Amino acid sequence: MLCAELEELEAQFDDIITALENPKLTEKERQALLKTRDELSRSIKDHQTFGHKGGPCFEE
Repeated sequence: MLCAELEELEAQFDDIITALENPKLTEKERQALLKTRDELSRSIKDHQTFGHKGGPCFEE
């Protein structure tokens, strides 16, 4: 089972991906979402690597 922190980050990432599918987004909104997506992606990777003192990111 993924840890709660990682689950929350991944849920936020999924929400951003879904929002990007909206054809009514302005270019400014799209750019803001893309920036947030990239930041979340880095946060997820960092959490998986360093979030638990280098240990695996799972709860038992």
